[in-house]
Amino acid sequence: MKVFVSGQIRDTAFVQSVQRALEQAGHQITHDWVINEASANNFIEDKSTPEAQAESAHRAQLDLQGVLAADAHVVCTNNQVAGKGMYVELGAALAAQQLQGRPKIYLLGAANHPTIFYYHPAVQPVATIDELIERLAE
Repeated sequence: MKVFVSGQIRDTAFVQSVQRALEQAGHQITHDWVINEASANNFIEDKSTPEAQAESAHRAQLDLQGVLAADAHVVCTNNQVAGKGMYVELGAALAAQQLQGRPKIYLLGAANHPTIFYYHPAVQPVATIDELIERLAE
């Protein structure tokens, strides 16, 4: 199954562990946004330059393409700081699910910063990575 994993920028280590577990279970990650964020050219805080804006626009396109290509979308919700992009990705997944019937959408973790969209009928909470992998196999 093709999977996109969202998470808070400060929680990339957990997102990577989820991605690795999914790959070990035979799933394909549609876009690994963590590679860009954890690289030497890590997330650009100052978006005032044209180069930074172009890079941010490119990353946004790749993230949304990853969401739209996925059969399943996982939102890592254990984050200690509220996310921003992860909620946009969740919205894109919900819109795609309404229009196309996919992706399946899962919340993984404690839901520390819930939004009303966490309670949408298409969203399924899972407590652990093992439970997520079991649900993806159904």
